[in-house]
Amino acid sequence: MRASARDAVRVGICSWADPALIESGGFYPQKSMSAEARLRFYASVFDCVEVNSSYYAIPDVKNTLRWVERTPPGFVFHVKAYSLMTGHHPKAESVPAELQTLLPRSPRRTRRGEIEASSFPPEALDATFALFSRAVAPIAGAGKLGYVLFQFAPWVRFEPARLEYLASLPARLPGWTIAVEFRHRSWFPDHAADTLEALREARLTHVIVDGPATVSAIPRVTATTMRTAVYRLHGRNAEGWLRQLRGEEPAVREKYDYLYSEDELRGLVPEVEEMAAEAEQVFVSFNNNNRDYPVRNALMLKRLLGQPAAAPPPRADSLPGDLFA
Repeated sequence: MRASARDAVRVGICSWADPALIESGGFYPQKSMSAEARLRFYASVFDCVEVNSSYYAIPDVKNTLRWVERTPPGFVFHVKAYSLMTGHHPKAESVPAELQTLLPRSPRRTRRGEIEASSFPPEALDATFALFSRAVAPIAGAGKLGYVLFQFAPWVRFEPARLEYLASLPARLPGWTIAVEFRHRSWFPDHAADTLEALREARLTHVIVDGPATVSAIPRVTATTMRTAVYRLHGRNAEGWLRQLRGEEPAVREKYDYLYSEDELRGLVPEVEEMAAEAEQVFVSFNNNNRDYPVRNALMLKRLLGQPAAAPPPRADSLPGDLFA
């Protein structure tokens, strides 16, 4: 792989503070570290990370400012859109006060107690984008925003209303790279050509998904729609995903319990290299969030790409003592 293409690929994981990663003891020097120490350590090993917590609750501006301050120049954050922005049903406790005032007195609920997305009026969605933009602005202003991830709910289908919504995203988040991941097969493979064309017309980045090969899974569609390409690797634990399809509720760790082998990742390298030749920037994010699997696989892929990969973590006593809780 030529140096310029190799340098265009940036590899990271989804969530530096995932409990399973911390509890594994396989990456961080100590299980008990301050939030600051953990992020600083992560940023000493990788140069990008995806923020998953923003899907569950819009982050506080104080926190996003801290993230910026605790990472070196050139580090980038990919921020996952809040659940309501992608057709998911938000948990009641995560809904900001500004949005709660816009809800009907008795909003519809899912069987798990979430507030149905359809209960929110259009002005609530507008307010959500405003709150989300305000929260992410410090990251973007510091030049540390990679992409905003719109991972649409599995029930969001290819239809005119959804296409109109996609087309509206750049105006809602002007100047930001927006990456889109679908989870319903009406997009891929059923309307693959139309979907890619819609993304290109809206200037949105197509997310190339690697996951289990189940009957309902989105296939890996290797294509670029913008000058930024995004890979998200979810692992290939078919049983975990099938349990969810059967109406069971496997824990996140069970669903993503998968460690890619070196041969599996070696098989992806030519594809990633091809994307690097077409795009100005390629981001690869590992979302197989169980134990220390995403870190192990991210470091493995970096080595396979000919990139410097981190040495084993230093002992805790080699880091500043005041960073530990």
